[in-house]
Amino acid sequence: MAIRKLGALPPNAWLLDFGTSLRAAVGTRVLLQILDAPKLHEVPCTPAWCHSVLSWQGRLLPVMDMAVCLGEAPQERRLVAIAGYQDRPGGTLHFGALLLAAPPQAIAVGDAQSCALPETFPAEFAISCFDHEGAAIPVLHLARIFS
Repeated sequence: MAIRKLGALPPNAWLLDFGTSLRAAVGTRVLLQILDAPKLHEVPCTPAWCHSVLSWQGRLLPVMDMAVCLGEAPQERRLVAIAGYQDRPGGTLHFGALLLAAPPQAIAVGDAQSCALPETFPAEFAISCFDHEGAAIPVLHLARIFS
């Protein structure tokens, strides 16, 4: 069997841009929809990184601002990615929303790109990390982020 170059593989991840050079990734099947400037509803007495919800398909989804969670300024643009995740294999499907600074980029990632997690990224929020164009990109652990 021939080994294909990574560039020849179909995309298997979405590269997410949270602004101020904060990036992370999720699998291609995780992102369900991208919304441009949807109406967000503030929730009193909640942390700055998750202080609003979004009405989506009859559900209220928490909206996570990863930039604030990682110690940066809140997102200016209100591009929102709807994500579906399970808290365990075979578990119930849950949904959440992530604020993005730019549209996600489809990329191909392989095992050879594995690298150490940056010290500035909380280990509990990542399931792994890979090198992409010289930068360490954490793979988000959505069940922990939204719990």
